[in-house]
Amino acid sequence: MTTKKTPAKSPFIRRIEELYEDELHAEHREATMRTVSFNFPAEDACMLAAIAKRFGRSTAAFGGELFADHVRELFIALTPEDRRACAAEADAEQTRYEESKGIKTTTNGEPGCHHWANYARICDAIGGGEK
Repeated sequence: MTTKKTPAKSPFIRRIEELYEDELHAEHREATMRTVSFNFPAEDACMLAAIAKRFGRSTAAFGGELFADHVRELFIALTPEDRRACAAEADAEQTRYEESKGIKTTTNGEPGCHHWANYARICDAIGGGEK
């Protein structure tokens, strides 16, 4: 008996499947979203808008979700020293941003945001991004 190996799904196919799932559950977005603007080719922006529209999302929200996934990959690719430095800078900025919105964040009893610092520690522990 032979078994047929199923090819791995591309991240884009998985993303579309997630969109269908999100559409069914209609969950709310978190309150700590932040606007970021950048430019890229118009033809790509038009397709992004068309896909976002199909799933009832704004282009900005949909693009932000896609971009956020890639920020994590960029972070992992940094050297351990750069990861720790960027993590400290990003966590401090996140803490300032949340405080400006009236949100008090604590992580394990420590005041402030420590999301990226914790992620950097995990990367260090598993050797992620080592050159």
